[in-house]
Amino acid sequence: MPETSISNPNQSQWPNAQEDVIEIAIVGAGLAGLACAQRLQRAGYRVILLEKSRGLGGRVATRRLPDTCADHGLRWLEAQGPQSQRLVEALLGRGLEPWTGQVYQWLDGNLTPTAASPRYVAADGMTVIAKHLGAGLEIWRGQRVTAVSSSAHGWSLTLESLEGEGRSLSAQAIVMAIPAPQALTLLQPLAAALESELLDKLAAVQFNPCITAIARFSAAERDWFDAPPWSAVNFPENTGLHWVSIDSTKGRNLDCPVLVMQSSPAFAEMHLEAADLAPIGNELLQKTAMHLLPGLPSPPILQVHRWRYATVRSPYSQTCLSTNQPAPLVLAGDWCGLKEITENQNHSIEQALVSGVAAAEAINTRLSSRTLPEWDYSAPSSAPVPLRF
Repeated sequence: MPETSISNPNQSQWPNAQEDVIEIAIVGAGLAGLACAQRLQRAGYRVILLEKSRGLGGRVATRRLPDTCADHGLRWLEAQGPQSQRLVEALLGRGLEPWTGQVYQWLDGNLTPTAASPRYVAADGMTVIAKHLGAGLEIWRGQRVTAVSSSAHGWSLTLESLEGEGRSLSAQAIVMAIPAPQALTLLQPLAAALESELLDKLAAVQFNPCITAIARFSAAERDWFDAPPWSAVNFPENTGLHWVSIDSTKGRNLDCPVLVMQSSPAFAEMHLEAADLAPIGNELLQKTAMHLLPGLPSPPILQVHRWRYATVRSPYSQTCLSTNQPAPLVLAGDWCGLKEITENQNHSIEQALVSGVAAAEAINTRLSSRTLPEWDYSAPSSAPVPLRF
């Protein structure tokens, strides 16, 4: 069942804030928000997902390029725990396939193969995961939440579209499934009404940034990418690189080779506020050529993306944060549920899913305590989606 998506709603499509109060507004259509929304909608709640960008999935992101695509966020899906294992099983053969690419580790000029573990990719891009989880949901794309305030109904949310149009929405409860720093910005004006420790807990969560460069080459350069024994390479922090992959090895058009380069956190910190990212992307390309592909020609297409909240550096230990003051509010995301982050540890997908499921339980408890169905990733919500706006 496709999602009910509104990308540029006009005034007549919006719920009347005075007459129509939805039950739950979920801010952020990343994996945590999608998992939370699916579970709540299957229990019969009216849920609206508010997503500031045009796409779904957050850092599960795919960039469309001429005759191909590139995953510039999540590089692959792997089973990091029970929830992600179930997601892998649900998507196998439905856009997701095992990846046979070999991953190497670069260290002091030497390349060493890493231990093979099951990894799964999508020829059409990793956003197939978010599209699958978004099926059947009411999602308002291109709607940034610029402010929240308490109201007689519970919450009032101020929204701004990509075109700059403003509107408000009323909800009994809110789930914020966004990076903790973004949630903190929205909630700080409510400090007097919130539990005192909540903002402190949000402020303690820290993220690493990343800058990703995407180079799309032509068929004339194909030999450069057919020859290497590696499909992807991990790098130590001191190189300025974190990860390089030949994304065209994911079942895509081999005559359109694509190289994806992710920076180290330290490199991203130095260039995070750069007004022009093109020179930064060229620097990442030069570093890649120096370490892996000496003499690599310049690509006809080079795009650069800035991830301000790429990976979690200092997490929150519980699976979600919740309060009833001044109204039901739950905060969730991949920044929840870990005591600490250790080197080379990556549980972001598992933690996002676990946190989203926990957020659904928490908000349900603070509303009407309905029986929540067991979440089946192979069967996204088929509950009727309200079409009254």
